[in-house]
Amino acid sequence: MSEFFNMIYDFLANSPVLYLTALPLTVFLYIVVRYLQGKTQWALLNPLLIPMLLIIALILITGSKPQDYQNGSILISKLLDPAVVCLAIPLYLKFKMIKAQAGPILICCTISIFISFIISYVSCHLLGVNPNMIPTIGARSITTPLAMDVANRLGGIASITACVVCCVGILGAVIGFPLMKLFHIRNKKAQGLAMGASAHAVGTSAANEHGETEGAYSSLGLIVCGILTTFFSYTIIYSF
Repeated sequence: MSEFFNMIYDFLANSPVLYLTALPLTVFLYIVVRYLQGKTQWALLNPLLIPMLLIIALILITGSKPQDYQNGSILISKLLDPAVVCLAIPLYLKFKMIKAQAGPILICCTISIFISFIISYVSCHLLGVNPNMIPTIGARSITTPLAMDVANRLGGIASITACVVCCVGILGAVIGFPLMKLFHIRNKKAQGLAMGASAHAVGTSAANEHGETEGAYSSLGLIVCGILTTFFSYTIIYSF
């Protein structure tokens, strides 16, 4: 028994503080910011954006290693894939409605993909960046696991793609619905498709908070755009 306690003591003594506190700190910050957002209804109090900024500031101030935080919060990363799969639940609940509108939905998602890649291609060439950044940035509008796979398969930098996807998703979750409100886009189905196609999993999470219909169509936009991007990304990027 004493050997067991000695092993625990050695582990705690030799482990960085950030490694030990990463998981509880992340969960705590998420719960607090989500509570404050519910109370204030401020879009900028996003439960992903604010904790991310606070944790980055903590790492910079303390001089800690980002790898320590990543290792300590690995459980959250492992839950990303099943969390994305769970977004299919509202899609299943609205399946009959979606099936009747399959054609227009497919057209909208296809146009969304083309616009995304064209903007990425033109922007990268105008800025004169490394050609590897074209597939890296081009995959930004699909969920992280798919985006990293597409970028890696096409010679991009998967880690940068993951960062860009997170930033785009958080930005979409923060300004997506206020922006659509500004332009008088009231249709719940259109709102959901727009969020799923442009802000992927993070946007879909925000859409689920607005309503079941928005969440279902956002899940659909995320899935369709992910599948189409996976199949057509190579042609879209290198055909110009």
